[in-house]
Amino acid sequence: MMKADGIDPEDASTQDWLDAIDKLKQAGASGQIRRFTGGDYARDLASGDVVAVIGWAADAIQLQADNPDLRWVMPKEGCMVWWDDWVIPVGAPNPTAAYEWINYTYEPKHQAQISAWTSSVTPVEGVKEILAKTDPQAAKSNLIFPTEQYTKNCSTPISPPGSPEEQKQVEQAWTAAISG
Repeated sequence: MMKADGIDPEDASTQDWLDAIDKLKQAGASGQIRRFTGGDYARDLASGDVVAVIGWAADAIQLQADNPDLRWVMPKEGCMVWWDDWVIPVGAPNPTAAYEWINYTYEPKHQAQISAWTSSVTPVEGVKEILAKTDPQAAKSNLIFPTEQYTKNCSTPISPPGSPEEQKQVEQAWTAAISG
C-alpha cells in the first residue's frame, strides 16, 4: 500500500506504516478487501471465489498449472521480494548435521529439484542451467529467475522503523487490522 502511494517502504516513517495499515483496515471494513488470509487464498482463487489476491509468485505458478486462465501481474509500483531463511536454533542437538543438510540443499542438482517442486526463486548458481534441460519453461520464468529489470521497482522486506515502542505500535495496528 505504501508503494501504491509512492512511499518506499525502506524509507517509510512509523506514521507512514500506521497510515498504510489504517488504509488497509478501512478497505477491509468497507468490503473492498473480502478477508485477510494465510496461504489458503490459493483455494479461493482456484475455485473462482475471488478474482484478485496479493499472493506469492510460486503459488501463481502452481495455480496456473491447474488453471491456465490465472495470471500473475506485477504491479507497476513493484513488489516486495521475499525469501525464506535457514535457521538453526541455539542449543540444537546436532548443528553439524543441520549445516550438512543446508549445504546439501544448496548443491545445484538438489536445489534444482527443490526449485522445480516449489517453483520458488533460488539463490544457487547453476540451477537455471539444470532446469533448462529438465524443465525449460521453469528456466525461462521471471517468477523463478527474476531479472534486475523485472524487479527494478521491488523492495526487500523490512521491519517498521523507530524505537521498540514504535515498532510495537505498528505490529499491534497490523494485528488489529488483519484480525478484524
